[in-house]
Amino acid sequence: MAAQVAHAAKKSAKPAPPQTLEQRLNALLRKGPVRRSEIGVVVTRIGEATPLVSLNPARPLILASTTKLFTTAAALDRLGPDYKFRTRLYRDANIGENGVLPGHLVVMGGGDPGISGRWYDDDPLAVFRPWAASLAKKGLRSVRDGLLLDVSFFDDVQSHPDWPSEQEQRWYQAPVSALSYNDNIVLVRASGGLRPGSPALLGFDPLGPPLLNLISNVVTAAQRTWVGVRREAGSHTVVAAGRVGRNRTWVGDVTVPDPPLYFAAALSQVLREGGIRVDAPPTVKTEPAAVPPAFSGRVLLHTHETPLLSALTVCNKRSQSFFAEEILKTLGAEKRGRGTWENGRAEVAAFLSSLGLDASRYQLVDGSGRARTNRASAAAYVDFLTALATRWKHFEAFKGTLAVAAEPDGTLRHRLQGDATAGKVWAKTGYVDGVVTLCGYVQAQSGQTYAFSILLNGGCEDSRGHAFQDRFVNELARFG
Repeated sequence: MAAQVAHAAKKSAKPAPPQTLEQRLNALLRKGPVRRSEIGVVVTRIGEATPLVSLNPARPLILASTTKLFTTAAALDRLGPDYKFRTRLYRDANIGENGVLPGHLVVMGGGDPGISGRWYDDDPLAVFRPWAASLAKKGLRSVRDGLLLDVSFFDDVQSHPDWPSEQEQRWYQAPVSALSYNDNIVLVRASGGLRPGSPALLGFDPLGPPLLNLISNVVTAAQRTWVGVRREAGSHTVVAAGRVGRNRTWVGDVTVPDPPLYFAAALSQVLREGGIRVDAPPTVKTEPAAVPPAFSGRVLLHTHETPLLSALTVCNKRSQSFFAEEILKTLGAEKRGRGTWENGRAEVAAFLSSLGLDASRYQLVDGSGRARTNRASAAAYVDFLTALATRWKHFEAFKGTLAVAAEPDGTLRHRLQGDATAGKVWAKTGYVDGVVTLCGYVQAQSGQTYAFSILLNGGCEDSRGHAFQDRFVNELARFG
């Protein structure tokens, strides 16, 4: 009888709940969304060398968009917080009395990712109106030889070889160019006709890019709307198929295959609206001049500027991959003479070394994390975060570019909304197929600040990955 009672008591006894923060976090790590071998986690108190908890700390894993923090931190450090992307307009001949420029209007690209409607009430053509007004004030009425688009600030490799070609049409894999417009995407707008079965009305918005054709297989439906668009890698043809309801409009997006010509089409339209004719097709110049433009007979007419910190904020808060690649190539151009992925990576490595880090621990191939070959271990990532927070003069400015838990302007706007985490987590999210990552900082309720890296590989679903990461960070914030 006594044995039976003892057995029953033993059977009904429950394991004691974890008490310390380390025990709580390790308990969560035992319930990860993928195999333990595909999880890399490190948490460190800022100012302490020994990790609080770790799982597979030394295993290099795919970083996804958390790669962007290396790019943006290096750019802020090497270019400085006062740096501005500059796009310059020159004339290469004298303007006649009748307002005719008997030559080119030269547009010198500077890698600016912000030439769009982003800061102009979402009007993508508005950015060019001050340009047209400035030129008209200088007496320009027509440009005989058209626009000369100088894109030599970057090389002419617009798509990284490690990016999946089947995703070339997606906005998050837009091509890279020293002259870019509207994030190098165009909207496809489909409107239903008067009766079911009739062809839908399709068009590009804000305008049809040159050399881009639209084939429509979209019809009007009684109610339900479903439309898909595709552009094969390297193709100039966009195919739209599906159906759109009567009196309804569907809008999707697709990348453009030739960014400088897209830029030229938009600028030319606004120039015409401002009373300035462009009388010849655009010319694209891809090779650097033998001498700087200030000494080659060009006269500066107008300069457009975008602050670096504004671009870094879009890149990190919104996880805008196009911005990241423009930033990386600009870094390479400014510091090593030409905007290439190789030169940009070399500057990132030099920055890591300047922080006292071993750059060989970070396998970085692009600026955004689109390539699955971007890899580092969770321990290496936390070492990077700790170095930024403890011995980098630009840390506070950089921290302001990160997504903040529950704040509406970033990728954490719908996450970590509890009292312990809202407004107290600064981080970078990451996702590519089967990879979910989150790296950053959390200020716990105790006032202690932690750096953390949570890298989930191995076919992780984004919803399960987010839920696991949020539980982990919430536990860290509540009991840290």
